[in-house]
Amino acid sequence: MPARPSSATPSLRWQRLAWASLMTAMGAVLAIGISATNIPWTANPGGMLGRLYLALAVPGHFLAFGALVMLPALLAGLWTRSAQPLTITAVVMQGLWLCLLMVDAKVFALYRFHLNAMVLNMVFGGAMQDQVSLSWSNWLQIASVVMAVFAAQALLAWGCWRLLPPRPPRAWVLGGWTAAAVLMTAGQIATAYYDARGERAVVSQWAYLPWAQPITAKRQMRAMGVPVVDRAAALTDPKLSELAYPSAPLRCQSHRRPNVLVVVLESLRADALDPQTMPGTWALARQSQVFERHYSTGNATRFGLFGLLYGLPGGYWQPMLAEQRGSVLFDVLKQQGYAMYLHGSAPLYSPEFDRTAFADVRELLQTAPAALSVAERDRHVVDTLRAEISATPSGTPWFGFAFLDATHAPYHLPKGYPALDTPMAKDIDFLALDQDHDATPERNRYRTAVHYADSLVSQLLQSLREAGMEDNTIVLVTGDHAEEFNDLGLNYWGHNGNFSDFQLQVPFVLHWPGMTASRQARISSHEDWVPTLMRHALGCENPLEDFSTGQDLLAPAPMAPRSLLVESWSQRGIRQGPDTYVFDKFGNSTALGPDYLPLPVQQPDSAGLREAWDELTRFRRR
Repeated sequence: MPARPSSATPSLRWQRLAWASLMTAMGAVLAIGISATNIPWTANPGGMLGRLYLALAVPGHFLAFGALVMLPALLAGLWTRSAQPLTITAVVMQGLWLCLLMVDAKVFALYRFHLNAMVLNMVFGGAMQDQVSLSWSNWLQIASVVMAVFAAQALLAWGCWRLLPPRPPRAWVLGGWTAAAVLMTAGQIATAYYDARGERAVVSQWAYLPWAQPITAKRQMRAMGVPVVDRAAALTDPKLSELAYPSAPLRCQSHRRPNVLVVVLESLRADALDPQTMPGTWALARQSQVFERHYSTGNATRFGLFGLLYGLPGGYWQPMLAEQRGSVLFDVLKQQGYAMYLHGSAPLYSPEFDRTAFADVRELLQTAPAALSVAERDRHVVDTLRAEISATPSGTPWFGFAFLDATHAPYHLPKGYPALDTPMAKDIDFLALDQDHDATPERNRYRTAVHYADSLVSQLLQSLREAGMEDNTIVLVTGDHAEEFNDLGLNYWGHNGNFSDFQLQVPFVLHWPGMTASRQARISSHEDWVPTLMRHALGCENPLEDFSTGQDLLAPAPMAPRSLLVESWSQRGIRQGPDTYVFDKFGNSTALGPDYLPLPVQQPDSAGLREAWDELTRFRRR
């Protein structure tokens, strides 16, 4: 009698691969059915083009996820003697995946965003009890649905085995996966193409795809001859927008209309504001409101500038981008007749600020010539802005914005610019930055670059004095986020790595004519700038909650402790005093102390979670 094989034969492996392919396809159909309940197929904001795009993108999206879900089953059972490990693992993984989609569909139906780690903590940690209260009968219903899903998956698995012939042709399997790959690739190509064309009818559809990661390639599309459009057409029907922003019509009227100058330095640490490193801004600070515990809304430019220009947390980036909804600040500035001078040393279309905050004034955006060095581009921005301010007709208020880039790594300097301190690195060797590296040379180069940028700020301030505008111009000097030099001793460098003070805390020097100089110990955020400006300079009478999640910096500080919602590329954080609750995109949460080491109690604070929940849902249509 021949010995039983210890592993599956090639023919059995092809049969099991065929079965897994059929299960994946059936699972994708079910997943589409679940998520399609939240897709407006008839009253779609993108019209016919939006529906056609979804018809192409949705199958590829769920086939890709289905393949990932099936992968553990294939690893468990493709080479074993028995098919049971493959079947059982597939049933469990597919069942869990579909249950997760059902929860996501309900969350999206209620709040217009997809399930994430913070929501999971609110649901299972009890912090959501104030938002949603489930009775015992609700839990019984949920349990019944979960059991039904797994029973259906078991039945589906049995049915797929019955449907397959003993020796399914390999061409079936290869052809099926080739078709799936073509579908997935076609969807991503369409995504990149219509994003480059600025087609809001398509971009607005991304919100309906759970955990979508759209591929964008404007530069490559332009190189291929695709006409890249900088401004999208309006939605077919604004009432179908995912956003309710602002939540009420704005009532703004200002008889004084002061000028406003905003200067943002890339990667500006809070401790860079001292008499040696920033003498010009330091002199301004002695006549200004200085917020000594001020935090950016993110540890990357995308989310830091977003919070500063909208007065909202970075969690609104994607829906604002999808619908190309500009900040209401610029709507009000236009209504009140402001001249606007908007300058970036680095392009303001990467990240896509031209399609978010500046979407309604994007024709006014100016980027310094790319042929210049970064230090020269900063000087070009300042020289151009000074000339524009000087040429402004008398009686016309203006809003100036300058984003300077010399302070971004590798910390750019004009040729021959003297070192602020030695030793100073000639350049930044990123491969040499590790736990044991002495950061003194890099820090000295950074401080020297800040000193150079500050000299340009001083020239802007001198222009105001020479033009007699000093007493009628609100001036803000701040950073988009901060910069770390392994300050924590945990081998973090630069930014976008953590939510500690070294990557979030920035100077915030606010010179408001007529106000007594002071130093504020309150916790403040980039979210506070727009509501403060709109209330006190532009005369907006609305409650701040109508258009912002920030606070009024010129009002007395609230007595209640304040939580800060902060964002990065891969994480979301809630800052509560010295502690930070970090939620990653894989469902994990970690409570960290000021040293960024885990706290003994890991359960996120329920009050902070509820506050963050309110901020993230306030301007989403329900």
